[in-house]
Amino acid sequence: MGRVSLKSDMFSMVWPVFALDGKSKGAMEFEYKGVKIKVIPSVLGRATIKDKEILVFCLSHVMASKNADLPVSNTVSFNSYDLLKATKRGTSGKEYKQLEKALHRLAGTQITTDHKFNGKRFLETMGLIDHFRLIEGDGLSYWQITLPDWIMESINSNDVLTLDDAYFQLKTPFERRLYEICRKRCGKQPSHKIKLDNLRERIGIRLPLAAFRGRVIKSNKILDYRIRVERDDILIFRDSDKGRQLLGEFEIKRLKATKNL
Repeated sequence: MGRVSLKSDMFSMVWPVFALDGKSKGAMEFEYKGVKIKVIPSVLGRATIKDKEILVFCLSHVMASKNADLPVSNTVSFNSYDLLKATKRGTSGKEYKQLEKALHRLAGTQITTDHKFNGKRFLETMGLIDHFRLIEGDGLSYWQITLPDWIMESINSNDVLTLDDAYFQLKTPFERRLYEICRKRCGKQPSHKIKLDNLRERIGIRLPLAAFRGRVIKSNKILDYRIRVERDDILIFRDSDKGRQLLGEFEIKRLKATKNL
């Protein structure tokens, strides 16, 4: 598998499907504007945003096939080394073991939701991946992953977004999740506004609002987005000509307001 444009399904960019760390052992329920989601972890815990790298890797290659008018399958095969290198991980024995644990968490985490995928509602438990297996023989060793129906419906309807090439270089789970929301909510617009408490729910972090606000303030630059906090609002500015202009106007306005205090 060669290098491809990174893709993510929109569903997991909008909703906090993936945990920020491996400490999330309990079920998570979320409801917003009539959409309900329940995420149930396996005994190994809920799949994490780090585990999502595998899903991004698989989805990116399936979308590359679709965009090239090649046959599309819900089964993706890859060797561990290629995935570890593509996702900017190390290639020691530890990383290989972590990869296998991540696959178990992805297969074991179950979702129920009334969200519609390509106009279809799956009123059943859905896995983040259907199943996986390791195939060995003739000196070869590779993983084979079967993607679930909801992912395939996202692919069929092009309900996916392109991620920045440097997405895997974002070091912390918080930064990755914050970037995903900026990418989905702001996209290619020059700017976008979102309520602080809404952003906290979308990220899926359990922090008091004041502590969360401080954390967002520290994350004022996420790849090609600039983030500012104004009272109870989060302002996202895209790193484009118009976005930089709006950011400059905002900074001047805030500076003047500070001097008038």
